[in-house]
Amino acid sequence: MSIAPSVWNPPEWNAPEETREELVPLEWRGLRYTCRVITSDRPPVTEPLLLLGGALQDMYAWPRLERRLSAHMPLVFVDLPGVGTADDLPAEQGFDALAEAALVVTDRLGFDRINLLGASYGAPIAYRAALSRPERVARLVLAGATHRMNPRLVSDCEQVWRARAALADDIDGTLSDAGSHEIADRAVATLLNTTLQGQVSQAATVARMLHRQFARITPAAARRHAVCHQRLLASDPLPSESIDAVRALVFTGEHDDVSTPDENRAVAAAIADSTFLLVRDADHMVHLEREAEYADLVLRFLTDLPLDGLHYTTAPERFGWCR
Repeated sequence: MSIAPSVWNPPEWNAPEETREELVPLEWRGLRYTCRVITSDRPPVTEPLLLLGGALQDMYAWPRLERRLSAHMPLVFVDLPGVGTADDLPAEQGFDALAEAALVVTDRLGFDRINLLGASYGAPIAYRAALSRPERVARLVLAGATHRMNPRLVSDCEQVWRARAALADDIDGTLSDAGSHEIADRAVATLLNTTLQGQVSQAATVARMLHRQFARITPAAARRHAVCHQRLLASDPLPSESIDAVRALVFTGEHDDVSTPDENRAVAAAIADSTFLLVRDADHMVHLEREAEYADLVLRFLTDLPLDGLHYTTAPERFGWCR
């Protein structure tokens, strides 16, 4: 039987505010890329936030989170090499290289310390950045993280990108509508928990949104995404080393079957000072399904507010010294 997702209205302090945008060119190992810096006239309440998103997300892919958080801290979104407007990154360059490129952003902008959020594909990059230079990371947020890709996801992703590559290599370089929609169907089924749609907030809306995104993807973007997939398969996404000098929040949706709750909990357990929880009525696409709650949770953690008693999450589980 379906369970109706809970309804929640965000607090007033999560309201949008007038902002300024600056595009900053970057270079790393001869590769060119760009970041967006969003600021407002309001005094920041915490360190700047650098957000590293999924393989399909460029620096313009988080408008809802940007609107809700921009009044509270400077925000930095980046097209790392291999994403968006940036130069291509060879598949043999792994997540350590991307973490190094991400940290160049903080150096270029002159930030002594940052808050760092890594979501899905961005989680291994953020984890490595915090591991290599913990003194530069005030707080770490990992959403949809896993030490290794589960077999179901590996198989599903391989089918999606193999079919996509075949269509992208057509003589005229175009994709048939039928072929594009078939691949979009497969991709949506891979990223969303379709068996529990009745328990996921805005499931149908998010599915339509993702379907449009996949159906419209260009051959060039498809090849880039295939490289990202190869990088995920080349080795375990997260290294075996533990983070012991950065406070972290690890979370995902309670129905996530891309990076499961148990997989995210294991990531939190590898961090000496971490909190783990699940967002109710959501799966891997928490930022779309419960975008106001996502912003509220992130802002609470980044401003050191308590995470206990939030009706849209499970009870926090604490690891390390705070257990």
